[in-house]
Amino acid sequence: MTVRYHRVLMLVCAFALLVPTSGEADLHFALSKSAPADGEAVGSPAEVRLWFTEEPEHGTTSIRLIDSDGEVLASGEVQTDAEDGRIVFIEFDDAIDVGAYAVAWRAMGSDGHVVRGDLSFSVVAQ
Repeated sequence: MTVRYHRVLMLVCAFALLVPTSGEADLHFALSKSAPADGEAVGSPAEVRLWFTEEPEHGTTSIRLIDSDGEVLASGEVQTDAEDGRIVFIEFDDAIDVGAYAVAWRAMGSDGHVVRGDLSFSVVAQ
């Protein structure tokens, strides 16, 4: 084999050592689940609850409930679960009508990494 081939092979191996394994990547701040779950059809929920892989930095989380017309219906104070700081939620003042909804969320981990995303669910009964 040529010297050039060995150098390329060494660079590929060195790069592979720098790429995180799935176990390391799992430790990064991210959303792990929600209630309602993405795509779920539910009765009118009293809240939207988000589970993160680690506790979000205090005061950095926002959750907005958006209807199918794009109107923000709820974006109240985000609360933290008293027993598990990785769980945050917003409660709704009124029952949610039958229809399709989106939840837009944003949060920051202790490393300063901001994550954001959205999910959707539908209300099929009140």
